[in-house]
Amino acid sequence: MKFFLIIIFLPIIEIYFFVKIGAEIGPISTIIFTLLTALLGISTIKYQGVTSFMQARQSIFGANEPGLEIFSNLILLVCGIFLLIPGFFTDLLGILLLIPPLRFILIKVILKKALNNFQNYRKSNKENNKDYIDIDPDN
Repeated sequence: MKFFLIIIFLPIIEIYFFVKIGAEIGPISTIIFTLLTALLGISTIKYQGVTSFMQARQSIFGANEPGLEIFSNLILLVCGIFLLIPGFFTDLLGILLLIPPLRFILIKVILKKALNNFQNYRKSNKENNKDYIDIDPDN
């Protein structure tokens, strides 16, 4: 449901910002800015593709946890996609994700939410398994 709402409202938000910002900076500047952020997105995706494998491999063979590197590279890929999509709102999100401290805060939030969901799932599974009685067939 959330994904459906994002698909509906994201173009509306982008059109709004195109109209407002385009009126302030002019149509040529708007087009140039959109093309520059698309090029930044392409270079981010290209950089992410080249270095992500090497960083993950080094962290696996080293003492570091590879999970953080994998999530960081995944977020960089999403950042590149945001920058590639034409629009000021997605460009802002993409630029914010380029900032390493914000990226690591997002990773921690995602991991914490995933851990809570996993613990809640295990907890609900234990409660659901109390409905049976274990009988030993030898007695």
